[in-house]
Amino acid sequence: MKNNRTPLLALAVAATALALMGSGCAYNEATAVSGTEPKPSLNVAPLPVTVLKERINEIDQSYAEPRTIYRVSHSLGTSKDSVSPGNNYQSLWRGVRACAWLALNHENPAEKKKYALEGIYLGREARQKTSVQVEAYYYSAICIGALLETIKEPRSKLLREMKYCLEVAHELDGTHDHGGPARVLGTLIVEASDYDFAGFSVGSLEEGIATLEAACGKAPTFGENWLLLAKALADAEEHQRALAAIEKVFAADIPADYSVEHKDWLIQAQTLKSEIAVKVDDSVPATALQPR
Repeated sequence: MKNNRTPLLALAVAATALALMGSGCAYNEATAVSGTEPKPSLNVAPLPVTVLKERINEIDQSYAEPRTIYRVSHSLGTSKDSVSPGNNYQSLWRGVRACAWLALNHENPAEKKKYALEGIYLGREARQKTSVQVEAYYYSAICIGALLETIKEPRSKLLREMKYCLEVAHELDGTHDHGGPARVLGTLIVEASDYDFAGFSVGSLEEGIATLEAACGKAPTFGENWLLLAKALADAEEHQRALAAIEKVFAADIPADYSVEHKDWLIQAQTLKSEIAVKVDDSVPATALQPR
């Protein structure tokens, strides 16, 4: 693994399509990792429209910044308690979103794995409700990536499932989460390109770079898109292009839903620029880090 690689889907970063792949096949591989079958308890009783509206607002408010384990766990719990005829998809995908965040950000590895598996389960439930909405595909893919990161080994079926989810999400709405489908897919391709010798590759480094460029095109003022592109370009030893991408990170807007993460992207960009400067030319000036 090259030094500049971002860990697989460690992002401040997922159907009818999966049903066509054989949801049982991929699902069995996911649950076989833990030896258990995560079946979270979901509400099945109908809820009044007014209650559902209040619940959705509560779910989103709990997930909003500043995100903490407690607040996002509350968002997840309310999502599961709010599944009801006429509203089940809206509650389910928000539950997958909460699982994705918890699987990436919880400090306890066992909890990370638990939330990743739960998110995969909820994602499949959500995808059974609709095949034309981006959210369940997208956040399910992130949960799969979080599971792969937790078990610390590639699984070919999970890698393919994750890629397919992201491709579908990109087709449905490539602008979702600031170009998220292409951003996560590009990161997956770049990261898994190292596994080509073992048959786990889902694309080449060049394909990953092109996909990250597509994410930048979907959300050109979102710093993480440019940061991940810069890292991939540095991996490919495209140093001048990487430096140009880094400048885009410094010029990016502060997103209202990722303001905390934005500060970290600036620090990472500055560090990467310094590393590239040493490799290419010691006289390359480092841009002063001025968080906006």
